Amino acid sequence: GHHHLIVDDAAVPAGTAVPADEKHIHFGKGQTETTVELAPGDHTLTLQFADGVHVSYGPDMSATIHVKAE
Repeated sequence: GHHHLIVDDAAVPAGTAVPADEKHIHFGKGQTETTVELAPGDHTLTLQFADGVHVSYGPDMSATIHVKAE
């Protein structure tokens, strides 16, 4: 499997495919970092683990942090 970075959205429920859009950044090619542009204000960043075809392992296999962009 691999990780996904979810910006300002909740962890994806187990058994559900992680969307491919501007809020769900896929790290399926072994990436270890990225740059995310955030508008000023409060945001959440969730790291979500999913299988090789992007099916989420659920909130138990995720971690969320809260950040404030200025």
